[in-house]
Amino acid sequence: MEITVLGVLKKACDLVGSGQSLGIIEAISSLRQEASGRTRDLAYYAVLETAMASPGDASLAMLASGDRTESAIELLQATIRRMMAALH
Repeated sequence: MEITVLGVLKKACDLVGSGQSLGIIEAISSLRQEASGRTRDLAYYAVLETAMASPGDASLAMLASGDRTESAIELLQATIRRMMAALH
């Protein structure tokens, strides 16, 4: 059974937090065996939407970089919260 977009985001957050992935893009990309390309693409778009709607210094470079792990985790968590709020 394939995981959902929320599942991808949660796993990506875990991967970045544990240091197994250097950034959001790498973390989501690494889930090829668990999620289809469409599901991973939707996860990328969800993160981008959150980054664009959020004030601050979120950028595309931050999505791929391991230099700002805390910011990447915060962005993933904000995306998860935004999606969960939309479901309720």
